[in-house]
Amino acid sequence: MTPDPIHFAGSDTLSLRQLDELNGLSKGTSFRWFKACEAELSEGVDYFYLPADEFPELIDSLKASGQIYASTRHLLLLTRRGYECMRARSTR
Repeated sequence: MTPDPIHFAGSDTLSLRQLDELNGLSKGTSFRWFKACEAELSEGVDYFYLPADEFPELIDSLKASGQIYASTRHLLLLTRRGYECMRARSTR
């Protein structure tokens, strides 16, 4: 089942939790993929980084809906392009 996208800044995005679940991966795997290819990604195009002190209401609502991990502090949302880059890199 495909997760419902999180609409942010005019883009459909997915959280790291959604990506882990979509791919049947353990918690943290998508984050490790992201860190491995972060230098190749462009913030605002491939991903959005939302600091907790700037987006507390959004982060709390996404925790309540189960779309992000309950332990999430700062939110990372991946666009389709960012996700495709991560997936390609993870299979190299």
